[in-house]
Amino acid sequence: MNTRIPRAAKILLVSIAISVCLEAQQTRYVVLVVLDGVRYTETFGDSTHSNIPVIWNQLRPQGTLYTSFRNDGVTWTNSSHASILSGTRDSVRNNGTQRPHSPTLFEYFRKHTGGKAEQCWVALGKTKLQMLSYSNHPNYGAAYGAKVKTSRAEYDDITTFGNARSVLSRHHPAITIVNLAATDELAHNNRWEEYISAIKRADLLMGLIWNVIQSDSLLHDRTTMFVMNDHGRHTKDITAHGDQCEGCQHIMLLVLGPDTQKGVIDSTLCRQIDIAPTVGRLLGFPTSFSAGTAIKSAILKQHKQ
Repeated sequence: MNTRIPRAAKILLVSIAISVCLEAQQTRYVVLVVLDGVRYTETFGDSTHSNIPVIWNQLRPQGTLYTSFRNDGVTWTNSSHASILSGTRDSVRNNGTQRPHSPTLFEYFRKHTGGKAEQCWVALGKTKLQMLSYSNHPNYGAAYGAKVKTSRAEYDDITTFGNARSVLSRHHPAITIVNLAATDELAHNNRWEEYISAIKRADLLMGLIWNVIQSDSLLHDRTTMFVMNDHGRHTKDITAHGDQCEGCQHIMLLVLGPDTQKGVIDSTLCRQIDIAPTVGRLLGFPTSFSAGTAIKSAILKQHKQ
């Protein structure tokens, strides 16, 4: 007896399988907020958490905190952001003149879903990070790129918050990355007290971003937010970074959203390159060129892609 399944039936079954996978997660939107160039010792590594009271007291209980999150690649701004979005240990010029070499989350999302550019945003922050909008990969690129919102005051995190709020409220993007740049700039200039003040201000802004999300009728309870650093700073010198010392590599990560466990501290080693496949799993699309692995505790309901 011929048991071959007709091609039309196969297509239908695949469509149903994809729908089931998508329904397995409640997350429909992802916001990646990057606190630029802050050491772990000034955030979760400080037992008093005096610089991050909002993140520690308000956001942390709503998600999972990762105490062994590391950038084990190039600890420079552009390379680190590229690694977050691509899931590869990318190495690009740090002046904004070179794009990621592997596809970004924006490109994966748009190619897989047919989504429009307005569904993907880079909210800045450092203008040199405009290069994050798409990669130079031959099978992806500008046709699947994201929109970018910049401002002249690139080191004014309050202005950046305004950019992020505008993008989230107006466009409701599937994927947004936000860069809070003041901390890195102040540390490079060895302005310790202002660096600490900038961390505290960014802490408040993280809470405000979450409030924007939770007060929006579309984003509410359907958004997963990642709070992280791109890189740290030298263990004994805040003015620089860029090597594999503990200060540069050990960075913060908090994930909160409808598919992530609440009030959990996860000490399992995870890496910056694991962010992209985790986002892909949450939103239901593959990240084929990623070298990372989805972070299991960030996803309550596991499914295969």
